[in-house]
Amino acid sequence: MIRKANKFDVDRIIEMLINYREQSPLNALRLANDREHIEQMLSNILAGAGVIFVSEKDGVLIGMLIAAKFPNIWNSQIMQCSEIAYWVESEYRGGTSAYRLLNAYVSECEQLKKSNQIDFYTVSKMINSPNLKYERFGFEQLEQTWVH
Repeated sequence: MIRKANKFDVDRIIEMLINYREQSPLNALRLANDREHIEQMLSNILAGAGVIFVSEKDGVLIGMLIAAKFPNIWNSQIMQCSEIAYWVESEYRGGTSAYRLLNAYVSECEQLKKSNQIDFYTVSKMINSPNLKYERFGFEQLEQTWVH
């Protein structure tokens, strides 16, 4: 089941974020552990500064997609929603959770566009993530990110 997260999900979301961080190809993230900062960000997003969807199976959260809404750097009148963490626990991959999380995000963002709350939305893909063929969801590749 895919649903919007709530404040009671925060501890489990943080556990999944830690798992996400552990598999990140960016070594600097593995040292990050500012729980207060993470809790504040999640609280802000849950309060309306974005969306968090969770995938639940047998009462256990097994995946998440976190996205934040903010003004575009080039024009403060243009609002965007950008995915910042997208994760399914490794033992649950290969099923439909990732697809359903992304589909929920797309549906929510389309509603936000229709209500003029955002102008566009983005999703990113780490180099070690599976290729979910984002084009099937209407996404176009815009850029690549390089880290040093």
